[in-house]
Amino acid sequence: MTRSLLAHLLFSAVTSALMSSLVCGVATYRMVGASAAFMHVWSGAWFFAWPIAFVVLVSIGPLVRKTVYRGCKCPMAVPVDQAEEPNRITR
Repeated sequence: MTRSLLAHLLFSAVTSALMSSLVCGVATYRMVGASAAFMHVWSGAWFFAWPIAFVVLVSIGPLVRKTVYRGCKCPMAVPVDQAEEPNRITR
């Protein structure tokens, strides 16, 4: 597994976990409030939502990133594997 693929998978895992937990938390709070059932309902919703968010982010994340960078007319900030550029000096 290349470093850039590993970085993409880790970024997708962390981002999808944080965003799905936040969104599920807000939706659960609106639904049940600060009751004793909050953690039970929230965890059930999050365990269902996180894998979906992860798959979506892994699959369309690169396309969204490229589209945003093109829209902003920015150079792509893609990590470079040392295997792809063996003469690159690292610090």
